[in-house]
Amino acid sequence: MYLDTSVLVKRYVAEPDSDQVDDVVVGFTLVSSDLAMAEVWSALLAKERNKTLAPTARAAAWTAFLADVDEGVLRLIPLDGVMIREANEMMLRVHPQVPLRTLDAIHLATYGSVITGPIFTKDRRMLAAAKLLGFATVE
Repeated sequence: MYLDTSVLVKRYVAEPDSDQVDDVVVGFTLVSSDLAMAEVWSALLAKERNKTLAPTARAAAWTAFLADVDEGVLRLIPLDGVMIREANEMMLRVHPQVPLRTLDAIHLATYGSVITGPIFTKDRRMLAAAKLLGFATVE
């Protein structure tokens, strides 16, 4: 199952729908883009700045994320030029129906390069684009 950052963060920080995320991913091999390394870090720092996450909780969440990567619980797919060009193509394929953002397009291109079960995102725009592209999604 491919997880974008909107779902990944919920695995490491308690949010209202974190339990639902944990239930959905059980039994799946978890995959994301190398992009998640920067996006998860950025999300954790934002939560700390917004005072919704203490510095110690941010550090613990980051350590748990890195442990999942190191232990193979979460496989990160490297980015390359081909993936970036494919992201551009995906933006065009869903245009003008979905104003797909760059990083979301990179996630979709990464998913398209590995297709490992459905794609799981909480981002409405990314979900709409995934459906237009014919990708299997988690609802």
